[in-house]
Amino acid sequence: MFVDLTAAYDTVNHRLLLQKVLKMTNDLHLTQFLGEMLSNRRFFVLLNNKKSRLRLQKNGLPQGSVLVPFFYNIYTNDQPRDLQTKSFAYADDLCVTSQQPTFSAVEASLANALNGLHQYYAENSLKTNPAKTQVCSFHLKNRDANCPLNIMWNGQKLENCKHPKYLGVTLIACLHSKNIFRTARPK
Repeated sequence: MFVDLTAAYDTVNHRLLLQKVLKMTNDLHLTQFLGEMLSNRRFFVLLNNKKSRLRLQKNGLPQGSVLVPFFYNIYTNDQPRDLQTKSFAYADDLCVTSQQPTFSAVEASLANALNGLHQYYAENSLKTNPAKTQVCSFHLKNRDANCPLNIMWNGQKLENCKHPKYLGVTLIACLHSKNIFRTARPK
């Protein structure tokens, strides 16, 4: 399952981030320094050649900064981890996997993980995006790799995707070695 959040970097709560940095490092000076980097940031909106007045930005991380993925990783480092799933996270890209004896058990474990994540995201001012969250089953048998998973999140059925992308890599649902090496062979 490939979890998507809406404007993940833009919704990071500065106060919560700094609390997490202090808890993680126990370094008040570092936390204050990072707080200064995030404070007094202002923005305006330009529409039809008219500028809005300056506003103080209370949430969000500076766009384009090399520190943004680092800050986001600190902010979400305490995401709940369901015991029946494994999570792989890099910045705002999260993949949650489950290996179970039946597809219904996989669906149940992934749904349970989503319930924990939903509560966590709400408490941390992050907005879930079920419309862009995708699920996919991977299997060594071709016919089983195409089995759609029936998982709901926030009352919305998650999209089954045969070729999901994670960190820019397109994945193939059938785990047969012929598929893995098909594109890697020289002509």
